[in-house]
Amino acid sequence: MPIDKAPPPPPRIEQPSRTAQREEAPIVDVRDQFERKTPPTAEDRARAFIEGKIEMIRRDPRMTDAEKAAAIAELEAKL
Repeated sequence: MPIDKAPPPPPRIEQPSRTAQREEAPIVDVRDQFERKTPPTAEDRARAFIEGKIEMIRRDPRMTDAEKAAAIAELEAKL
């Protein structure tokens, strides 16, 4: 049984280069607008860690509401 030849590849679609678009777009440094006025402290990092744990507990489907409340209260006492 003969094997048919493969069809030719589809025609290449040319799209405008993104380089041209980038050259036209203005580049602005806005880091200063979003920068914290003071660097994060150890307390800031600890607070963010505990807040992440609290959010993880709130979303845990295996814990009951009472278990969640107790665990959250324990973590909030550390804040």
